[in-house]
Amino acid sequence: MVQWDKRSPEVANLLNPAFCAVIIYATVAEYQKKAKTGIPFPLLYLLLPIVLHQSTRNRINSKTNMVVWLQRNPDALVGFPERARSLVAFTNEAIEYLLFHQIVNVCNSSLIIQKTLSKAKMDKLAVTDSEISDCIQKAAHVGRWFYNMRAEENIYAAWGVRP
Repeated sequence: MVQWDKRSPEVANLLNPAFCAVIIYATVAEYQKKAKTGIPFPLLYLLLPIVLHQSTRNRINSKTNMVVWLQRNPDALVGFPERARSLVAFTNEAIEYLLFHQIVNVCNSSLIIQKTLSKAKMDKLAVTDSEISDCIQKAAHVGRWFYNMRAEENIYAAWGVRP
């Protein structure tokens, strides 16, 4: 991982731990709301490559089953393994950020929300930029997709990667 002060401004802005943490939080919150339990830890590594990839994010629709959506949007899988690999360190930073601020906790190989962020706080983050708002909304959609798929192995297989 490149030291913070050595990162390009683009990377530092787009992939800063707080922003990536908000994306993860939105997914975990939606998943946990449906499942009444935390999201399996390995699934966290799929979030950023899905949500931060603009072409993929723009077409996410939680009303469509994830597998059906992937069949209709096969180009979303092009380059996905490389994107996922390249974002592992940034995902780790975001998880560390959430853990450090005691917003989440790890329990039974799952990430669970420990401290709920108010809707007002989330809206305040999103009000400055419509793209941030879109990322947060689509992250919640991904949380619903993951919950509806149930088995993390099936989710990984659908995206063509392995944990």
